[in-house]
Amino acid sequence: MAFNTSISGLQAAQKEMGVISNNIANVGTVGFKRSDALFAELYSASLNGTGPQPGSGVTLEAIRNDFGQGGFEFTSSQLDLAIDGNGLFVLQNGAQSLYTRAGAFRLDNDGFVVNESGANLQGYAADDSGVIGTALGNLQITNALLAQKPTTEVVFNGNLDARAEAPVTAPFDPADPDTYNFTSTTTVYDSAGAAHQVTMYFAKDAAAGNQYNVSVTIDDVVMPETASLVFDNTGALDAASATALNLASYAPANANAQAINIDLSNVTGYGANSASSGVTQDGYAAGSLAGFEFDRQGIAYATYTNGETRAVGQVALATFTNPGGLQSAGKTNFVESDTSGLASIGTPDSGARGSLRPSALESANVDLTVELLALIEAQRNFQSNAQAIQNENDASQAILQLR
Repeated sequence: MAFNTSISGLQAAQKEMGVISNNIANVGTVGFKRSDALFAELYSASLNGTGPQPGSGVTLEAIRNDFGQGGFEFTSSQLDLAIDGNGLFVLQNGAQSLYTRAGAFRLDNDGFVVNESGANLQGYAADDSGVIGTALGNLQITNALLAQKPTTEVVFNGNLDARAEAPVTAPFDPADPDTYNFTSTTTVYDSAGAAHQVTMYFAKDAAAGNQYNVSVTIDDVVMPETASLVFDNTGALDAASATALNLASYAPANANAQAINIDLSNVTGYGANSASSGVTQDGYAAGSLAGFEFDRQGIAYATYTNGETRAVGQVALATFTNPGGLQSAGKTNFVESDTSGLASIGTPDSGARGSLRPSALESANVDLTVELLALIEAQRNFQSNAQAIQNENDASQAILQLR
């Protein structure tokens, strides 16, 4: 019995050294989570329950994962992600769901975000408008063209000089600067994504000193629609003034007819130089993918060559009631177990899930000093059990030599 007890101690110490050695070996492994060996006492009880019984040794009860936060290593890759707080990345490897803290990802040939083993990172896709959906699936950053959007509205912000004199030459002629006081030009897009130049001409009315008449050309073609901006004595638009100019007759070549509304509601008529403080429009040409980046909530924003930015997806994170009960699947991956409970999957920075640090990787949460001290202690335990076996052997030899 004594031999078996000490042998179990040797085996336990050997297994503990194996766990500690694995921690030390993976000190440079991204996303690695150290483990602890948990032991339990072996105890033999008599069948009739009478009399005290000595312990029968020790056994390895479990190897528990320590999901403490590791440090951060910042990188230059926009696909490197680190979790700051609770949660694990969700991976799909065929029919198997895996969970990991290792955030070194890359794009495959189809634009799917995968780890170095080819498992797909799970997340939520966005629609064409950049709205994140709720269906969990393989996260993809596609390099497909962003479709064009025809312009429907132009917003002009600026001031028209109340001190200006009305043009002496009439009628309006875009080729004759003497027929207007001020111009502003912007670019609009048709249904095919082609660009067109819209120029607004502002001419002070000769009969009404507090009024400006607005004319428009598109690609140097004068549009039939006009508007009159009437200002009060404070330089604000009068309540009876027009605030918009709707170009309802615009029909570009090789594209659909489109109405373009020019919003003039923010124009002022102060006694200062005429100037534009900003002209915006809501259309754009088609664009190809120029780059992308993640934010702290795991949303991937793609930028396109036409200057547009769109959300294309969001990373999913999983939490567990008992993450220490997850079963190791190798390569810093884990799978569910009865002890860990089921995964609760959602978006970062919600439901007790941590946020993400883009362009960063989480280091192993291994403290070399602590592990080396634990290794020395396990070695001493091994030596002590070996010495106990030696002492028991000496005792047995002494008994055999009795005469």
